Amino acid sequence: MISESPAKTKEKDVTKLQKLYLLEQGKNLVYQLYVSIRTAQIYDRSNSVYVRQGENLFGLVKALLEKAQEIFVKSKEGYLFLNETRLKFSFDGYISSKFLMETFRKLQFESLIISSPLTPEELDEFVFILAHTDTECEDPFESLQRRILSSNIQHIRIEKFASEWDVGDESLPENQKKLAKKRFFKTLSVAQEMMESAKAGRSMNTVKSKRAIQFLIDQLIKDEANLMSLTTIKNFDEYTFAHSVNVCILSVSLGARLGLSKRKLSELGFAALFHDVGKVKLPLRILNKAGELTEKEWEEIKKHPMMGVKTLLSKRSLDRFSTRAMVVSFEHHLKLDLSGYPQVSFKKDLNLFTRIVTIADVYDSMTSGRVYARTPLTPDEALRKMLGKQGKSFDPVVLKVFINMLGIYPAGSVVLLDTGEVGVVMKANPAELSRPEVAIIADKTGKRDKIETVDLTKIDEKTGKHKRTILKTIDPRQFKLDIARYIY
Repeated sequence: MISESPAKTKEKDVTKLQKLYLLEQGKNLVYQLYVSIRTAQIYDRSNSVYVRQGENLFGLVKALLEKAQEIFVKSKEGYLFLNETRLKFSFDGYISSKFLMETFRKLQFESLIISSPLTPEELDEFVFILAHTDTECEDPFESLQRRILSSNIQHIRIEKFASEWDVGDESLPENQKKLAKKRFFKTLSVAQEMMESAKAGRSMNTVKSKRAIQFLIDQLIKDEANLMSLTTIKNFDEYTFAHSVNVCILSVSLGARLGLSKRKLSELGFAALFHDVGKVKLPLRILNKAGELTEKEWEEIKKHPMMGVKTLLSKRSLDRFSTRAMVVSFEHHLKLDLSGYPQVSFKKDLNLFTRIVTIADVYDSMTSGRVYARTPLTPDEALRKMLGKQGKSFDPVVLKVFINMLGIYPAGSVVLLDTGEVGVVMKANPAELSRPEVAIIADKTGKRDKIETVDLTKIDEKTGKHKRTILKTIDPRQFKLDIARYIY
């Protein structure tokens, strides 16, 4: 039997202690919030009981903020969470937890986020507003939000997260597609916010990005095809942000196929989302250059892995997400044989997260027409090129799983069928890689009034043969096809 390494055992022990700390202090926080709100509803703000309770609450919040960059309290499906750790209450804590969840529900918000550097005055003002917002008004959330924004509260915010993702009955195919789009574009927005914070030298709200990644993971588990298809859209103005989200989705999907746990997938998603964070420090004239880079410009580009490490190191507090992201940021251009950049003198195996992210990064770059191939390659062309570099640039096993995940004809591929029809691949068929699901965009005359999605595994009952078979892939640029039109 193989025993765990001391470092692995120590990491597990640290994680366990952190979870126990959050469990204990989370219950204290819920109780103190309950008492503070009730006190604010009963006593005047100048009353000694009110003042003393405010001091107790601030002392606890300050101690928690010293351990974490932000405090994130969430009420979901009958449970309370503190920074992703579910809080478990005994009978003694039932009243306070029930009260807080009921307060969240009545005021129509799901998430409460407190960040540093919080002042006692801000916390006092927030509790007072929370205690005196009319829950019977037409829009309690809007009323509460307006009062918070009009006060001097800068480090406390609320989020009406549930309604943001509400698309109706998720079992309906059209709503599944809407939900995938919402989660994709929300993550795109979060990535942009994080990158711009990093560029300006401000602290990044990583808690927000972790939540967005968790929603992506949930979406991939429920409906991978619709979310994966969105990674084929390449016409965004802000390539850097879209690329980061695409790499995140591709990496997490690949990690799931490699058997990573949900916790590890969250860490992988975070590392993938920030693998290129160092690029925010590079001049836009280099990043957006249409032609070939000069030798001097390439030297600038090669600095971004280390810049990414420094950016992540500048966070106020480090956790396992940040440390994993630093490793991936540093390693993702090293190549499997360490012949890439930055140059290193050591010989070691690349981290598994790096081997995953590298494959996702290169594939999305190749099919987008960036750095690795200034002219975009079709998905199948990119995979063929990558196969030629297995063992040198890419881990052969991980690459094989990646290709099986995308299929012979990845989503977004434009194909010519033996019927003369032209189609866009919507999702792969793991059982038969050569027979994906295809949206027919033109008949053999080149016209199509209505887009029809077909399953290429269907058999013609008269002939006993497949109704449609792919003959070859087509370069969409040759026919000026906008793939995004069909994915949306």
